[in-house]
Amino acid sequence: MKLIIFDFDGTLVDSRPLIWESHRIVFSQFQLPLPPPDISLALVGQSLNVILAQLAGASAPIQDMVRAYDLLLPQLRANPAFAEKPFDGADSLLSDLSSRPDTILGLATGHSSLTVAPALEALHWRDHFRTVQAADMAPSKPHPAMLFQALAATGVTADNAIFIGDTTYDMDMARAANLRSIGVSWGYHSKERLIAAGAQRIAHTIDKLRNHLQSV
Repeated sequence: MKLIIFDFDGTLVDSRPLIWESHRIVFSQFQLPLPPPDISLALVGQSLNVILAQLAGASAPIQDMVRAYDLLLPQLRANPAFAEKPFDGADSLLSDLSSRPDTILGLATGHSSLTVAPALEALHWRDHFRTVQAADMAPSKPHPAMLFQALAATGVTADNAIFIGDTTYDMDMARAANLRSIGVSWGYHSKERLIAAGAQRIAHTIDKLRNHLQSV
């Protein structure tokens, strides 16, 4: 069996409106200056508490802010203007891959279990993934624990697994877990940064990603 593990934000879905609006509301709620969008997006991929410590400072009430995000995200997702939108072709790619008898799909995300589960249900993607590794289950990316846990949960060895993501945190995590990696160029970090972080292949479109995965 082969295990293909995906990142979520920036790889499968465009979450920019959701990220910007949630930052705007929560930072205002805690009377903190709103970080510039480019700085916020550059940190996507890590766990929320790690991101907030970098954006708001370690002295900010990080855990209270995380709880505020957990309460806010379901409300924002109910509004089509802010809900995550699958990148073109992502839905059919997951459907096709999950139907392959020799392939298992996994997810490794900086979201917590509490916030990623409703997103997967809304997208009708939950059944595609045999294992979902979230931020409350392991240290933040680029620590490789989520990938090790995905391997253990599925019984697949590292040489039969591949990780797909859009940030250097994803590529660093894959390298630390000794997994092959594919970087996607439509997310939050440039192809040059992905290559420098160890991406073994770069996909510029979902169709190109599909082609890469045919040989996995």
